[in-house]
Amino acid sequence: MNILLVNDDGIDSALLDFAAKVLNDIGDVTVVAPRNQQSGKSMSISMGDMSFEQRELDKYAIDGTPADCVSFALFGLGLEPDVVVSGINKGYNLGIDTRYSGTVGAALQAHFNKLKSIAFSTHPRGINTVKAHFYNVFNFILKNNVLSPEHVINVNFPKDSFVETTEMRFTKLYYLRHSYKVTMKNDVFSKKRAGYLDPLPEDSDIHAVNNGYISISKINLD
Repeated sequence: MNILLVNDDGIDSALLDFAAKVLNDIGDVTVVAPRNQQSGKSMSISMGDMSFEQRELDKYAIDGTPADCVSFALFGLGLEPDVVVSGINKGYNLGIDTRYSGTVGAALQAHFNKLKSIAFSTHPRGINTVKAHFYNVFNFILKNNVLSPEHVINVNFPKDSFVETTEMRFTKLYYLRHSYKVTMKNDVFSKKRAGYLDPLPEDSDIHAVNNGYISISKINLD
């Protein structure tokens, strides 16, 4: 199996290295990641030329976005991956956030090119949970025909407090509205989420991770 591994946290991400190590036991992995942090870039692309650096035999850093990483691999390196894995992102990508996420954006770029893809994210305090369950979740997705070029699989791991008991749950995305705490001080605008304006459906990805489940949902460009 040929696996393309990309992310939005950058080439020096510890969770990128962890994912590469695990996936190398499953298939042949090529890593292409942004040289610098690219969170919140969605499916944005760079215009014009793009510099890159080959760090190792199958590891490249590019001066571009997560979506650029996929394009560089497909059209620059000429790769034909069986699956594109994006992540593992340090921070959730749930609900409406999936439309802003560079992690999900890279997976959607693969989907746009008719490839199977998975985006992986975890709570910032969920590193132990993702390390305990990443291999099993990836294998579950492979062996149960969940992958398809017709959609992206979006996976989120809960906090470490659930590491011993967490289970997988198939979920849906709901684009729930947020309330915000806004400040304007010294010509600086700040906006922080304060809660949800809509009810939280029990079959939603957000409800799942809040209750200790590994959320598995489907996203597409439609």
